[in-house]
Amino acid sequence: MISVVACTNRQAYLPKIFENFHRQTLVKKELIIIVNSTVMEVDSVGYQILKIPEEVSLGACLNKGVRLAKYDFVTKMDDDDYYGPEYLKEVYEALVQTDADVVGKSSFYIYFKKNNELRLYNPNRENRWVVNNVPYKSAYFLSGATLAFKKKILDKVSFPNVDVGEDSGFQRLCFESGLKMYSLSKEHYTYLRYTDPLHHHSDARESLLRRESRFIVHTASIEKYVNTKK
Repeated sequence: MISVVACTNRQAYLPKIFENFHRQTLVKKELIIIVNSTVMEVDSVGYQILKIPEEVSLGACLNKGVRLAKYDFVTKMDDDDYYGPEYLKEVYEALVQTDADVVGKSSFYIYFKKNNELRLYNPNRENRWVVNNVPYKSAYFLSGATLAFKKKILDKVSFPNVDVGEDSGFQRLCFESGLKMYSLSKEHYTYLRYTDPLHHHSDARESLLRRESRFIVHTASIEKYVNTKK
């Protein structure tokens, strides 16, 4: 049904990739791990593992992973976020039912680990089409960690050959190519914001994330908030 591509160069976060994948209720799936390192060790039993040298960009790694996929639908998973049990099910059903070329989440939860704070980023942009008959705006952004799409669109667009901004660049290419893009619900995924500012590969600033989000709750456990539709 769907191929999951996860790219990492951090040994400590390999367990989180496996946890997120095996948590999924969708049965028919495969995991492709792109190891952007020549020194990391990965148990390849039951998974596709592709080792790529560190000097190869994240965008190029993702393109290689997508081309390995055996299913018609492909989704990314980041190595350090939370994906609830129904995440892949929602993604797969949306791709089938809407016939969108690309889906993802414009509205999504953010969890700030330093103070156990759960917030909702970009509220009220759920379950809607991204209108692409107007000039591109960053407001149309789908979370890069939630991008899913038809594998065949790589014949038309691909991830840019960069380490930062490959997700937003890919989306802009999709948008400007007239591909159909759809924003999913806010549920089943959480962007985990770690205390170390150097942890994150993206260029998102905490001040911006807070300004564009709404406080939900202080909690040590996010599952009951992000996996239940309100």
